[in-house]
Amino acid sequence: MESEHVRNITLDIILSLLTCMLYNIYIQYKQCQAVNAMLGREKYNFLFWFLLTLVTCGIYHIYHEFRKSSDIAQALGKPSDQSGLIALVLTIIGLPMICDAIQQSDINTFFGNKDL
Repeated sequence: MESEHVRNITLDIILSLLTCMLYNIYIQYKQCQAVNAMLGREKYNFLFWFLLTLVTCGIYHIYHEFRKSSDIAQALGKPSDQSGLIALVLTIIGLPMICDAIQQSDINTFFGNKDL
């Protein structure tokens, strides 16, 4: 049985590009839900992320990607510092979509689907 948290990364990238990254807001919503499920607790709140990202003109999103990547890595038993650092660099240099793709790949792995 496929988990609701498993997503098609290629389709997410295409839809994000076609909508000028507006679809990526939905991806953030779904990833917040997935990481909360991975951690077994409500650590990520989409509305909080959205409002703080708007208020800080995107600066909070950089921290959010770092923290989310670290937590995903920790849930998978991978080095969380390394994953967080990669997310931080990708987001700072303007490639948050690549960071989201890596995160989604790890989420897919956690929930049992390595093909997407």
